[in-house]
Amino acid sequence: MRAAPAVRVTVQPPAAARAAVALLGGVALASAAAWLAGHAGADAAWGLLGLLPGTAAGWAWGPRHASELAWDGQHWHCDGVPGRVGVQLDFHGSLLLRFVPETTGRTRWLLPHRAAAGAHWHALRVALFAGRPEAPADAAGQPPLTP
Repeated sequence: MRAAPAVRVTVQPPAAARAAVALLGGVALASAAAWLAGHAGADAAWGLLGLLPGTAAGWAWGPRHASELAWDGQHWHCDGVPGRVGVQLDFHGSLLLRFVPETTGRTRWLLPHRAAAGAHWHALRVALFAGRPEAPADAAGQPPLTP
């Protein structure tokens, strides 16, 4: 099997993804506040006070900056850090990727989408789904033994 050609894509999280994380944070904090208010004997509507700070926290902690994802034909790199990439969800026009660094570090979630990747979209999908190239055969033409 041949290796996929090298590709380099700048992954900018879409504004909709950041808004979704913000809304999820707001709903989560509002739900917790409503539950606590209900158990304290107060009206559960007080939980709505958690909506604004939860949304603000979700917006602040949501995906903000662009990352550079690169495949050199053998290894994946995200912002220069080597690691493994796995496709978690495929929406054809966008992907949810999980990048796990080879060394210690945080797992990163990336949301590349067709509009931002432009002409590199097809090459990125080929590199993600083609897999790693097989090890070369030995002099006798036999593939190496794997445990």
